[in-house]
Amino acid sequence: MKVITWNIRKANIKSPLWEILNSYDADIILLQEVIQIPQEFRLKYHIMIKKAITKTGKLQIFGTSILTKFPIKNELPFLTDNAWINSELNYFNGNLIAVELILPSNKSINAISVYSPAWPVDPTRYINVDVSSIKLKLNKKVWPLDILTSYLKYSIKSNEEIWIVGGDFNLSETFDYMWSGGPRGCLESLQRLEQLGLKECLRFINQKLTPTFKNPRGGKVVHQIDHVYVDENLLTKMSTCFTPENDLIFKNNLSDHLPIIVEFKDF
Repeated sequence: MKVITWNIRKANIKSPLWEILNSYDADIILLQEVIQIPQEFRLKYHIMIKKAITKTGKLQIFGTSILTKFPIKNELPFLTDNAWINSELNYFNGNLIAVELILPSNKSINAISVYSPAWPVDPTRYINVDVSSIKLKLNKKVWPLDILTSYLKYSIKSNEEIWIVGGDFNLSETFDYMWSGGPRGCLESLQRLEQLGLKECLRFINQKLTPTFKNPRGGKVVHQIDHVYVDENLLTKMSTCFTPENDLIFKNNLSDHLPIIVEFKDF
């Protein structure tokens, strides 16, 4: 089984990016900043796509998507035992796509495509709400990824479940020490996912951070803001995880993000 996540930066349907993506022949594709999906992919995959949201609450021109060769059994309900979290999950519904897939073996996979914006939750939406268990210790604000983590904490019920959570998290541990002001909870946020029994595939393979994003100013490639997390059982079946050579994507100006490609054996 092959899984890819990629922020395709609003690529049009004639972009060579789609040829590269098609050549990987993935079973599950988690996409962000999608405007259109070529007909070739629509014939090949089951597709769910929703428009992401702007900071002011309007719909973006692009969306978040999951493409899968496996049948989509249903869309996972974004529900927890916390009414405020449920409200925020509904607010960010187009930034977070979650589905249950059915494998040929009849096993289920829970897959989430993540497009976490670079801005926090509007604090006016949690006046008089206790968010102490949701927000990071090293950050005064609540971020959309904190909402997703709270959902996963509630939803992951056993170590028998299969989870794939991937996408543009807009979060890199390098932000903690490369940006002014000291640590801002980025590594803490990623560690919270680890504490839920999820493991980051690129770090597991490379034993270090792997940059996936080209800075708009200066063009440096130093931050890994794209991630694929899987449960520990699925991790044992991972055979490889990699990103393409930077030149293929960045020098051809196909996207400012690299795709992450993960392969699992015995699936």
